[in-house]
Amino acid sequence: MITTLVSFVVLLVILIFVHELGHFLAAKLLGVGVERFSLGFPPKLWSKKIGETEYQLAVLPLGGYVKLVGDEPGAELTPEEMKKSFLHKPFLVKSAVVLAGPAFNLVFACLALWLLTWSVGIRHAPPVLGPLDPESPIARAGLMMGDRVTALDGRPVSYFDELLDASEAGGGAPVRLTVSRDGRELDFTATPERREGTTLLGDRKDYWNMGYRARMVPVLAEPPAGKPGAAAGLRAGDLVTAVDGIPTPDWADVVRLIQRADRPESGIVDGQGKAVPMRMDVLRDGTPLSFEVTPELDPRQDLEGETRFVPVVGISPEAETVHEPVGVFRALGLGTREAFGMAGLTVMSVVKLVQRKISAKVMGGPILIAEIAGQKAREGVADFIWIMCFISVNLCILNLMPLPILDGGQFVIFLVEAVKRSPISLKVREVTQWVGVTALAALMILVFYNDISRLVTRFSGPPATGAVERVQSVAPQAPPAPAGDAAGDAGRGE
Repeated sequence: MITTLVSFVVLLVILIFVHELGHFLAAKLLGVGVERFSLGFPPKLWSKKIGETEYQLAVLPLGGYVKLVGDEPGAELTPEEMKKSFLHKPFLVKSAVVLAGPAFNLVFACLALWLLTWSVGIRHAPPVLGPLDPESPIARAGLMMGDRVTALDGRPVSYFDELLDASEAGGGAPVRLTVSRDGRELDFTATPERREGTTLLGDRKDYWNMGYRARMVPVLAEPPAGKPGAAAGLRAGDLVTAVDGIPTPDWADVVRLIQRADRPESGIVDGQGKAVPMRMDVLRDGTPLSFEVTPELDPRQDLEGETRFVPVVGISPEAETVHEPVGVFRALGLGTREAFGMAGLTVMSVVKLVQRKISAKVMGGPILIAEIAGQKAREGVADFIWIMCFISVNLCILNLMPLPILDGGQFVIFLVEAVKRSPISLKVREVTQWVGVTALAALMILVFYNDISRLVTRFSGPPATGAVERVQSVAPQAPPAPAGDAAGDAGRGE
């Protein structure tokens, strides 16, 4: 709880400071007077006046503001203040000041992802094959689980995601694969097949499929305290050999068996809506041990807003990774591309929400942000920085929406005034502000309602006959993943 609260406050303070700093610096640079720079909303904790500007820290960290000279229509100003009045500045100056806040959120994400990529590098899965679909092209060609792909058409391969990239880039042409198996070098030829898949947002996308899956030995990382796995006695380094007596040669098998995806007769919940216990066999320092583990039922929401409960035990694999160092200039390009990719994903999500292709139930507010921030902080600094960048990009897009109370709405007002060559009347401004405040309030009520509904669902659990989802973890091959994310679904914790 403390970690979640501290992470939430740190994340909000940094992102709000970045946003308001953009407005502040643009105003100062362009000759607009700044009366107050406030981080947080009243009541005031601390303030200090330097020059014309009062710098203030306030209690509520859910926002901040920059009070500009002459930013209220009809305000009485001295001749000196008129020179620095925001509303008396040209269209380009006013636009630059209001758009600088969202721009700084995007620039912050680009720079943070650049430094993160440069300092940490990229972690890849090794090019070792996991469980294969017998009908996949590479399985029919003779490849097997455990094969290490060393070359594609004679080109050396170092990372698993190179296999996925080559499938898509090849356009369906046959591929010669060189693999290492039991100390021998073997050559196989396989031809990709065109498959129908879906994107993260549910859009149809065809892709070239070879049937690649990353190998992941089911050796456990440290189970989080308080989760079923840790409570049952599982430890880091345990090799999971079977679940309910069924062998688990790969992590994908562990996930599949925990979720009972192919064993509906075994049941997932009992008559009281509680998860049914399972037996997990492990090797610990060469000694076989058995543990009875009772899964949690984790609520998960799909794009339609429907909630299904998935059995999880709070374990994840100690995945083997290959580290790729990244130079400073390449890291800048990768970080910028990832930040703009986040922006594109956010824009498409908003579009689909408007089109009602994504349910409004999936939207989250401060409670969800706090939970995610706490979770990522516990996973490590790099994960926390990544989610901070993602939320920063979301703030950029949100503030560019054409609601009068937001930066995007202010820009639209200034654009209309520039086109008509006269200010919008005070009455029209008041009406638009009222509309903007009402719309933003409705949005906040919605996301708070969603947050509270998720909490209620999580703590109440499924009814005895409720919907419990059997997620098939060994799903058809997904479209190529971004570089550095080669482990795929099989690497998730369960």
